[in-house]
Amino acid sequence: MSYKFSELDDLDYARFEQSHPQGNFIQSLEQKNLLNQRGDQVKLLGLTDDNGNIAAAAVVTWSKVKFGQLFSIERGPLLDYSDTALFQSFIDGLRHFARQHNGLFIRIRPNIAYAEFTEKGDLIGEKNTKLVEKLAALASDSQLPAVGYSTSGEPEWQFVKDLRQVDPQNVVKSYNRQAKYHLNKNKQFGIKLRQIGKDELAAFKKITQATADRLHYHDKDLSFYETLFDIYRDKAKFMFAEINFKDYARSISQDLEDVQNKLVRLAGEKYQDLTDLSDLSASAKRQLSEGLKTETALQKRLEEAKTIRRNSATDVALVAVALFVVEQQEIVYLYSGSDENYEDFFAPYEIQDHMITEAVNEKIPLYNFYGVSGKFDGSDGVLGFKTHFNGCTREMVGSFDFPVNRPKYQLYRFLKNILHRQ
Repeated sequence: MSYKFSELDDLDYARFEQSHPQGNFIQSLEQKNLLNQRGDQVKLLGLTDDNGNIAAAAVVTWSKVKFGQLFSIERGPLLDYSDTALFQSFIDGLRHFARQHNGLFIRIRPNIAYAEFTEKGDLIGEKNTKLVEKLAALASDSQLPAVGYSTSGEPEWQFVKDLRQVDPQNVVKSYNRQAKYHLNKNKQFGIKLRQIGKDELAAFKKITQATADRLHYHDKDLSFYETLFDIYRDKAKFMFAEINFKDYARSISQDLEDVQNKLVRLAGEKYQDLTDLSDLSASAKRQLSEGLKTETALQKRLEEAKTIRRNSATDVALVAVALFVVEQQEIVYLYSGSDENYEDFFAPYEIQDHMITEAVNEKIPLYNFYGVSGKFDGSDGVLGFKTHFNGCTREMVGSFDFPVNRPKYQLYRFLKNILHRQ
């Protein structure tokens, strides 16, 4: 089989990416358009066979580095890595293209896992050693992911949940006890979820920025979210979690009234004076004791709700936000934020449950919680939250470099090594 390397038609590429098992939003047509909008150098490049069918493809970007241009493929290329001839044809074609644009080297980071780990860091199955060794033999330089959050490119450690065996009628059953507890607790709060329009992205950004400031990381600017909203359209889901304090207080008041009515039925007039309960049965005394504890707890919650409302500017408060990108292969949990004043309402659990349920109903096979640190010593709070929904941490296969101008590339790597940079 012979192949032709060329720039690909947008629609042909989109169909290929959407049907490919390694397809992902970073390798989507929408991502290419987003990068174009930002002014990046980007092309859809790939191989077609003798019948004109796409056999390998990628969103390829390039940017200036010392001595030339670095050509990058994040989470790609999309191809059959077991077919060495196909892979080599793609790299050869991309090298030729890169030479025409002052290319120094090509760096790929495939959308393939090297290893998977349990919540405690125990290896699941075997590592994908053969593929890594194969690609490393073809490349001039390779690197497995370092432990820690990535400061450039897409996360090399991800937490994912396989949805293929999840019961659509009982999605919550697939979570661990912490998530079940918080979701059950949330029924008291009346958290409401909704997908927002572009006109509310400023409110979304306000929450994500406050969260970034609190946790000391860099947030995207508002124009990024607006551009992503325009380009990804139905594939991008910006979610709000809100609480209506009037409804919340009304719900507590109703629960309190129900409990007090039950206490009256149990103890009659003695409900107001519980000094003599000798004529009540043991069962009634036990129910009365439990009811009194519930009454006290509800009275405390009602006062807390009133206090929170007094400190809030409006009756409806925005508690948490999140952005998801939907592909046929997976849903990716991309960005989020929450108001620390309302952290006791556990709104992020509500958002995750809603989106996981949607993915299961849409028969999307994978839910990608995205970046974690790769540390299993309990220090990664982000991983701790994500594991409440059950899944595994996967370590990706890392990066592989292919020189375009070998003498300059060797000098480039020599200088990088002296300066201790990658």
